[in-house]
Amino acid sequence: MRSRFWQIMMGVMAAALLISGRAAADSLQVFVGYADNLRASGFFPTPWLTSPNVVSQTPNGQTLDAGAVRIDNTGATSLAITNFKVTLNPGGGGIPFTIWSPLTLLPGQIGIFTQTTSFNFDSSDSGVFGGLPPANLEPNNADGNGNTNLIGGCSSPSSFMTSAQLALCSANAPVISFDENGNPVSFTDTGHILDTGGWDFVNNSAFGEDGNESINWNTIGGTSRGGTTTPEPASIFLFGTGLLGLGALLRKRFSQV
Repeated sequence: MRSRFWQIMMGVMAAALLISGRAAADSLQVFVGYADNLRASGFFPTPWLTSPNVVSQTPNGQTLDAGAVRIDNTGATSLAITNFKVTLNPGGGGIPFTIWSPLTLLPGQIGIFTQTTSFNFDSSDSGVFGGLPPANLEPNNADGNGNTNLIGGCSSPSSFMTSAQLALCSANAPVISFDENGNPVSFTDTGHILDTGGWDFVNNSAFGEDGNESINWNTIGGTSRGGTTTPEPASIFLFGTGLLGLGALLRKRFSQV
């Protein structure tokens, strides 16, 4: 029975090595931002289209008012990105964008998916709050505990939101999906960068700003609004603890036979 136990465990570990090997081979990082040179003080997230190692289907020199998704190939093999899709307001029926062609990223390259012609990915216009955020979610509010909501709307920290607003924003966070080397993957823009907080950020002039919608890169799934953060590697942790738990369960079972 002990030999059978170790056969099973070896099989489990082999599967784990295959999965971890696949993750290492197809390593990538995903970021979201917004680029606006249509209005004053325009800037682009950095790196951008003319930066070293950046590839894109967007010609340089366009007038930009667009959400942007960045994929960094951090692995040692090429990544074929196909079926790239962004869905806004998925909880309300969804507004899909499928304007991109396949793109291959060599090791170390950065792919940027944004508008392909001027204004065909103006993702700030489709937020769940419309033109302006609710009063309690206006940009730059502070809660007295060191939290500032910056963009406002659905990008506000949860301490600013009612339970109904939390549910609405959670259900309608933009979703990015694509196939990488034939494997379907999906990411959720929990920081609501692509839809600029769920409201049309061009109206930020009502709150003392200049009406420009640009937002620097933010790690997908993070809660930073204007910089970058790294989400906790929860899936890796759970996978590892799951293996340990399975091993303990099998050991107990075989010791009782």
